[in-house]
Amino acid sequence: MPKVDISSIVAGVHPVEALLRGTPGKINHLVLLHGGQNKKLHELQKLADAQHIRVHQLPKARLDAWYKGVHQGVLAFCNTRAWDDWDVVKKELVASKRAGYSPMIVVPAAMEDPRNLGACIRSAVALGADVILSHNKGGAGLTPAVAKTAAGALESIAICQVSDIEKELKTLRNEGYTLVGLDEDGEVDATKGHYEGPLVLIVGGEDRGIPPHIRRACTYVVRLPMAMGAHSYNASVALSLLLYEVNRADKFARLGQPRPKFFQEPQQPKPAASDGAGPGSFED
Repeated sequence: MPKVDISSIVAGVHPVEALLRGTPGKINHLVLLHGGQNKKLHELQKLADAQHIRVHQLPKARLDAWYKGVHQGVLAFCNTRAWDDWDVVKKELVASKRAGYSPMIVVPAAMEDPRNLGACIRSAVALGADVILSHNKGGAGLTPAVAKTAAGALESIAICQVSDIEKELKTLRNEGYTLVGLDEDGEVDATKGHYEGPLVLIVGGEDRGIPPHIRRACTYVVRLPMAMGAHSYNASVALSLLLYEVNRADKFARLGQPRPKFFQEPQQPKPAASDGAGPGSFED
């Protein structure tokens, strides 16, 4: 199970059910009591599965450590904002391409550290990316720690989550996007890459890099220049350097022009209800 951000938890059967039925996009993942006999927990599992929300079943000691109040065997780890609808964003991307625009999509693949994800989003906004596309398995959600590191960028870009990232990447490649992976053993020097037209930039997680099934979807994989004896770049730093190189190759034209907006306008968040006391501060 990946590291989790424990700064936004909704606990209890009824509050979590209300989220699942009303605003499932606010949920990053659920934790249910392993072996729990409450029928309501099984119903919550089914609701989460229908919404493609990750569910982990863990022992009571783990839930008690994360949440000090009454949790009734269920914790929902929530995002600070809902994910944008990928189906809607895809249609807008198609329309913008037909109008002559070249979208740039960033894919943080298997990125588990919320601070790294937040830094990636911040750099993506600053360096002209249009969409963040994330996998809903194993990665960090849009939690408060991500929002803090992103420093306001979370509301300035479309951020989407999909259940089958490999399928979506292959579809984008078939639609004319160049899929550029970034890894330390990439076959092309990043300064010699070709970045014309619609782009998808894929950066791997902190420890594993780009997962093999995602790497196979790439058009090619680039590497960054690095001093002899150095081991690797931080994932968010590496993405920033690649984004800079992409813009440098285009004489930074993207940064000086108005661009389409693919994200939904932010709404005032409603305070989430919970059963029992407030969330604890334990982090795994």
